[in-house]
Amino acid sequence: MSLAVLLIGCKTTTSTGKQRIEEIEIPENRLKTNAFVGKVAKEHYSLFNSFKTLKINTKVDYRDSQNQFAPNVEIQMEKGKQILLSTSIFFFSVKAYFTPERASFYDTYNGTYYDGDYNFISEFLGTEVAYENIENLLLGKAFYNLNEYNYTKEDDQLLELKINQFLVKLILGNQNEIASTEVKQVQNTDKLVVSYPVYQTAEDLFLPKKINIHAMQKNDVQINIDYRKVTVNPPLDFRYQIPRNSKEIRI
Repeated sequence: MSLAVLLIGCKTTTSTGKQRIEEIEIPENRLKTNAFVGKVAKEHYSLFNSFKTLKINTKVDYRDSQNQFAPNVEIQMEKGKQILLSTSIFFFSVKAYFTPERASFYDTYNGTYYDGDYNFISEFLGTEVAYENIENLLLGKAFYNLNEYNYTKEDDQLLELKINQFLVKLILGNQNEIASTEVKQVQNTDKLVVSYPVYQTAEDLFLPKKINIHAMQKNDVQINIDYRKVTVNPPLDFRYQIPRNSKEIRI
């Protein structure tokens, strides 16, 4: 499984990949911050131009308590529809495929595969996830949509969100880009931190240059991603077939 988690970046409580949002009551003295959050949202999303497809060649450094790998990983994305991540290590291949309805991967090194909902990915990084969140993570957008959730302002560069058993903290940069996202489970010390130390403009598209992911659980996992080459709106090949005789991982 260790090779496969190279490609899986992000806990869902449903079997459909859709998020359940806990209704929270905002104190009256916080209601006035909605205008601030709305301004932040407008400025944040204005950074990102539209596109249809993306191809990103990356270098990924993966480390946990037992393994360390540094493969090249290719990301193919059709916005809002599908993402295919693929890499090869020696003679083995690992691929992960995501749609709004499906999360799947296979790993020929271990001869295993997973094909189902987003529970597996959620268990890996310990936070509630759907397709949109994975796309947002790779694009450098707010992990949970700024216009759809009741964020509160803590200071000019910090927004917080309570969602189910998670506390989400967004640290913003000077252009209201995401400097880092911290997702912590309220009932224990498990925490996910995604930071964006460098952004770039590639073919007029605002994107991360580096993404650092740190999942602080029993098995501490660190994934550092470097976007080496970005191609905007290329023709892509999303063919994905789980190898025969692979053993299914059941959740």
